[in-house]
Amino acid sequence: MHNVLIRPLVKEDALTSYQWRNDPEIWQFTGSRPDITITKEIESEWIEKVLKDDTSKRFAILCDREYIGNVQLTGITDESAEFHIFIGKKAFWGKGISQLATYQILYYAKEVLKLKEVYLSVNPENVAAVKSYQKNNFVVKEQNEEQIKMSVLLSELPAATVSVFVMVYNHAEYLKECIDNILVQKTNFNYDIVIGEDCSKDNSREILLDYQKLYPGKFKLLLYSQNMGAVNNQNEIFKNCKGKYITICEGDDYWTDPLKLQKQVDFLEENTDYSIHSGHAQRLIEGKLSDVIGNSHHKKTYQLKDFFTQNNLVACTSMFRNYNIHLDYFKNIYFGDWMLYADILTAFPDSKAYVSEECYSVYRVNESGAMLQLEGIKSDQKHFFQIERINHFFKTAYSDQDIITINEYAINIYKYFLIHNDLTGAFNIFWRHFKLINFKIPFRKYLSYFRYRKQLA
Repeated sequence: MHNVLIRPLVKEDALTSYQWRNDPEIWQFTGSRPDITITKEIESEWIEKVLKDDTSKRFAILCDREYIGNVQLTGITDESAEFHIFIGKKAFWGKGISQLATYQILYYAKEVLKLKEVYLSVNPENVAAVKSYQKNNFVVKEQNEEQIKMSVLLSELPAATVSVFVMVYNHAEYLKECIDNILVQKTNFNYDIVIGEDCSKDNSREILLDYQKLYPGKFKLLLYSQNMGAVNNQNEIFKNCKGKYITICEGDDYWTDPLKLQKQVDFLEENTDYSIHSGHAQRLIEGKLSDVIGNSHHKKTYQLKDFFTQNNLVACTSMFRNYNIHLDYFKNIYFGDWMLYADILTAFPDSKAYVSEECYSVYRVNESGAMLQLEGIKSDQKHFFQIERINHFFKTAYSDQDIITINEYAINIYKYFLIHNDLTGAFNIFWRHFKLINFKIPFRKYLSYFRYRKQLA
């Protein structure tokens, strides 16, 4: 596996690329081979000249942060452009890097330049190149002994294998760490990063635009004209995640394993009876790494029934199969990822969630974090409401342990209302509790606390 990125070509790249111009093996399949010895000065002047051409976009190919070749679009119009690529460092030939770099520039042409078609010409003897282009849905249009003309309609560009879901709102302080650790992923497949930036009050948007300029083949930015709110932002991001798999990393969290995506895709490809793959994460509290979280029951496999009364996965470690997400399920709820896992496990009948023992991520606990804002009775109320919503959508059947959990939440809320002399609230929670689990509620506790409510205070 390699980390492959494209970035804008710069004049300093001439110090490396001039050597490639003088290697006849690199140019054996092209008619545009140099007919003179190329010096650093000649190459530098050429780069400086072409970078001023508004009808072309030229990029360096990076493999594991090393500059190894060029990829470019020329003759750009409102609808189309011509594609060119070469890998100058021969040690990287035959490793699938050309295909990954090609996908990124096509993704850029589609999502940023908004082109409709990209075309190319290739020597018929360059069989490896033809196969690489076909994997990105280029099709042969004309062919003779001297050249093959191919093109791809960008509307037919294959979806990335993985779409990385990122929600951003006022995350400028943490965003660089988040994005940098996504961009270092080593994979043998394509992944895109779909980011919803919800009109932050800091410079989050400017940071994201800078990243898109630097690595243009990776980002799909959803930049709203007005604040959408968390649920609407989440739903828009999901709609734009087209990958076979989706993985989550919110803007204040970050990954720690550069092979996270590859490991998770490999598992889900090999184990079709699992729809979710997750792992462990470390908490980061006030700048210090704390405990490892992510598997409270110390199991490897979880089923839908394990999510009836609690969430067992950490969002920033999870990957799941893409599906027709029920976006209406997320209205008026607090724990969106918990609802998501229940929805996934229902969408793929009899499927399971797997929790790896590996630690993939860091979950940042900060003053604006959702979990930090939940304390005591607020937490109990939010959890009880979430259980009600899951019951409403998934018609759950509770285990004995689930009943104990539900009873604890309900009784705590009931006591809170009694202490504050809110009899209406107390009766309301009693009735909701009764409807949720019928006659399995602790009637004696309800009567006892009601009788001695003044003592509770």
